Amino acid sequence: MDIKNYLKKNVFASVGKILTVSSVTLLLLPIIIQKIGLDLYGIISLTLLFSGVSSLIDLGLSQAIVLLSGDKKISSNQVITSAVYINLTVISVISVVFVVLNYLNIDLLGENINLSSTEKNCLLITGFLILIFMLLNNLCKSILEANYFMHVVNFSLALFTPVLYLSIFLLSFFTSNVLVYIVTPLIITIVLFLFYIVFIKTRTTIKLVKVSKTHIKYVLQCSLKFLNLGLINSIIMPVMRYLFILMVADVGMYAIFDLSFKVAMLANSLIVSLSVPMFAVFSKLIKEKAAEMSKIAFKIFYISFLVYIVIIAGYHFLGEFILSYLSLTESNLDVLYNLIFILIVSLGSVAVVEVFYRYFLGDNQLKKAFLIKLSVPVTSVIFFFY
Repeated sequence: MDIKNYLKKNVFASVGKILTVSSVTLLLLPIIIQKIGLDLYGIISLTLLFSGVSSLIDLGLSQAIVLLSGDKKISSNQVITSAVYINLTVISVISVVFVVLNYLNIDLLGENINLSSTEKNCLLITGFLILIFMLLNNLCKSILEANYFMHVVNFSLALFTPVLYLSIFLLSFFTSNVLVYIVTPLIITIVLFLFYIVFIKTRTTIKLVKVSKTHIKYVLQCSLKFLNLGLINSIIMPVMRYLFILMVADVGMYAIFDLSFKVAMLANSLIVSLSVPMFAVFSKLIKEKAAEMSKIAFKIFYISFLVYIVIIAGYHFLGEFILSYLSLTESNLDVLYNLIFILIVSLGSVAVVEVFYRYFLGDNQLKKAFLIKLSVPVTSVIFFFY
């Protein structure tokens, strides 16, 4: 495999994704917010609230699939089939939990949120179904990454936000029914899942095979190591979002909070895009070409740090001008600008060392990988309350 060409392909795909999402966000989002209002935009954002824990609930399967794809003890098909069984078991368990919580009338969004009971119930059910399909999509994305199709994942994700915003924009001309807007993200998530299934079936040799309990146990043990590694980091962002909506109980304010995350994550994604494809490469080649892999890791780190500095400087000088296109009130605009700056600085600092995190994951040095990520929950909580 030509590592340079693989990296170039993924960087171009990642940058293309970020530029597409950024352009669509800046062009369409101000028009959408003006047309449907900040509150309705906040409701649409809330449908994706629970999907944030999908990386936690999948028990580390996504990383395990990529790592074990280079394992000689078990074939790729056995790894993926075992992962499918584990994934479906997880879905069954959380489905039972969701039904029980609803049966007990536990209000997951709080009693004070400014939504009707019908809207709240529809939002919860839709959010749960999106979580299910996100779990399935995570499985598909890891299969594609293990087979060096990470650029396909990036292209597909690049289309998600534009298609969602375009759908909302077009719907705004025909209906003001809140329930229609709530269901729209679910439909797009299902379409994305179907695309992954078709692509995997037609462009890879992956297929479901017969596996034993030993195979499933082997994959599960590996995935649980990744779960332990990312447990706190995986849960911190969804928890902060959930706490925020419970604290403010206002979909409009949640919309501003969500916007700040969206913009900051675009910057974060640009930096991380340099490191993302390296996990599959490190997993397969680090034992044979350790010195070469180490040099590549440091080169990516230096480039990531440079991009980080440029992004901070760019936002400092151009941030207010760019955000003015969102046509928010002056007070909301000030809050949004400060939130985004704090998030860019904090999330970007972690993104810079992402390549070393993936290096240690690929080399199965999970303790070192854990230490790198340990700063995330601490700084996140501090900045959240700030």
